[in-house]
Amino acid sequence: MRVSDVMSKDVISVEASATVFEAVSKIIQFKVGCVVVTKARKIAGIVTKGDVLERALLQRLDPRETAVEKVMSAKVVTIGKYATLEEASRLMTEKKVSKLPIIEKGELVGIITSSDIIRAEPMEIGYLQELVRARFVPHELA
Repeated sequence: MRVSDVMSKDVISVEASATVFEAVSKIIQFKVGCVVVTKARKIAGIVTKGDVLERALLQRLDPRETAVEKVMSAKVVTIGKYATLEEASRLMTEKKVSKLPIIEKGELVGIITSSDIIRAEPMEIGYLQELVRARFVPHELA
C-alpha cells in the first residue's frame, strides 16, 4: 500500500510570517496535530502542539506577537507520494517523527501521520488474508 492511498490531501498550513496564535487556532479549528509552515509556497517547517508548548509557552513568548517561524521545526522530513507505508514507517522511526508531509515534484500534496499508518495496517492484513485464502485450495484426500 502506498502513502498516497491513506494520506490526507487537505493539508492545513500557515505562512511563516503568521503568528503562533494563528497556527494554534488552525490546529484547534481543524482538529489536527500540526500545521505545515510555508514560505513562498514551499515547505519551510512544521509546527506541532509540542512545538508550541515547548518553544513558545515554556519560553514565555507571546503567541499573538511571535511569528510561527520562530517556533517551528525547520528540518522537515518528507516522503514521496509513491512510497510504501512500510517505507514511511521506517522513516518515521529512524527520524523520530510522527508526521510526514508528502511531496510530488517538490510540491506539497498531502500529509501522513503514524495514526494513519496504524489505521491502514488492519486493512493491509485483511488484504493479505484474502490473498492467502484465494491461493489456498484444499486438496481432496483420496
